[in-house]
Amino acid sequence: MAQPGKPDTNARDLPDTTVRGYLVTWLTDWVREYGIDGFRADTVKHVEPAAWADLKTAAGQALTEWKQKNPTKKIDDEPFWMVGEYWGKGPERDALHSSGFDALINFEFQGNGAQFGQPEGLFDRYGKLLSGRPGYSTLSYLSSHDTSLFDRKKLEEGGAALMLSPGGVQIFYGDETGRPLGPVPDSDPQQATRSDMNWGAMDAALLAHWRKLGTFRARHVALARGEHRRIADTPYTFSRTDRTTGDTVVVAMNAAGRGEIAVGTTFADGTTVRDAYSGATGVVKGGRVALAAQRYVLLERAP
Repeated sequence: MAQPGKPDTNARDLPDTTVRGYLVTWLTDWVREYGIDGFRADTVKHVEPAAWADLKTAAGQALTEWKQKNPTKKIDDEPFWMVGEYWGKGPERDALHSSGFDALINFEFQGNGAQFGQPEGLFDRYGKLLSGRPGYSTLSYLSSHDTSLFDRKKLEEGGAALMLSPGGVQIFYGDETGRPLGPVPDSDPQQATRSDMNWGAMDAALLAHWRKLGTFRARHVALARGEHRRIADTPYTFSRTDRTTGDTVVVAMNAAGRGEIAVGTTFADGTTVRDAYSGATGVVKGGRVALAAQRYVLLERAP
């Protein structure tokens, strides 16, 4: 509220408003003024679920108002989005998803590193939980400042598992460039995860790998919410199809050299497809496409 003797303050009285009401108003003023379209809420367990629900409702209204006033500036017509950090939560639906959160950070994913080389079990489980529009999602990570950095020797494999995983994903800075651990103080080992970004010594090959996966993911919503289906075991190949948009991809992992990639009925015979990883194109024949693979094959319909 306004303070005596401070005539230049922008604070204002909100009659009969609770502390929660003031906080919600202040936070959603950012949305109403700048068009911020999402919040990442920290330590969610320390605030009542009803407060988060109030924030989500007010932020949604504020974003709608901003978009109506700024039709040329808006990016899309999607509603306001909130993700919460609640220690230990996994990819399953949680009661907090009914209290304003579209997604919760997935603390489980990082610990599944042993599955990343053969991720069918992981992808199948996540696909069953998150395909389509189930009304909630998750946000997986490979490394975190609160836990640990993923094995620096396995960032290619780990990056592929993350960027091809169903649900939402987030990249912790330096996983894409091979940023090393910093000093490890006895009093706080997690400080080692917060080392300086390795701008002068980036792993160029690793960065190129992550960029290919990231741009492919950005083009294809099917990776995040499509129906997951295994096509072959050697090389491990799967498809994802988003029924709402028709977006479809086929991915092969641990494929190398010239050979044939099975696509099943995902792409009809005669369809020209492009491998977004190598840039090569091929025509589907007999449910397969021949091309020179570079370990990963990211197939999409050729433009």
